[in-house]
Amino acid sequence: MFKKLMDIRLSYVYPVLFAIFFGILWVYHRQVLTSGQLALFSANSFLFGYYFGPILNAQKGRVDALGKGVRQEEMTLLDILAQSHLLKPKDRHDLKLRLKVYLHSVIRNDKIRPDNPYYDELLRFTKQDKFTGNSVMDVIYNRIAKTQENRDAMQNAYQTRMYSHEWLVLFILFFITLYFILQIDYGHSLFFQAILALLCTGLCLLILILVKYATLTHKQARKVWQPLVELNANHFDDIADGEMMVMKRDIDADKAK
Repeated sequence: MFKKLMDIRLSYVYPVLFAIFFGILWVYHRQVLTSGQLALFSANSFLFGYYFGPILNAQKGRVDALGKGVRQEEMTLLDILAQSHLLKPKDRHDLKLRLKVYLHSVIRNDKIRPDNPYYDELLRFTKQDKFTGNSVMDVIYNRIAKTQENRDAMQNAYQTRMYSHEWLVLFILFFITLYFILQIDYGHSLFFQAILALLCTGLCLLILILVKYATLTHKQARKVWQPLVELNANHFDDIADGEMMVMKRDIDADKAK
């Protein structure tokens, strides 16, 4: 249910929220705020902005870091594929088969780790005795070793999440700010009623944007894996899914021993 709600585009949410807040302000009984209440409103608004800004930047930076790690992984794999053209056809096919298994273990995996059994299989394959003295395979081995750094970067990006107490403080400040805005007496002016409805809608959208970044459901976060998805579609179409599943099963069986 929550995932489906996060899939709704903000452009659809905006008019709905505006209509809701405009209706609330139309029927809600307002009051003239005292100087003490205005001081509390000002202090709370300052704390909300001071607390919210760095958190939003951190979550946006998290998505950017994840995207950077994915692009680095794409460039590394493209380099390996370029080098693989210098191998014998069978060796190239066997390498691409293992690369595809590895790639499927990485894409959209929020539990990605630097240690990866399919990565280990790639290293084992490139260090077979038959490749001793093969300069091309030595280069490929070094490129494969770089993928560990990429997975480490992606794991760090996934783990940079908000804690429950951060959400609690943020929502307390948000609801207090929203409450005071709804209490403002705007003198029955439709113009100021619309302005307040826009302000309440904007605050809610800020929270929704943060939630989307934190849950990686933001449009920017959804595009993060696109480079690897396209790489898989354009460069591994000669590897059958059935063949890949057999290889994956064999690797999993060896790991379980």
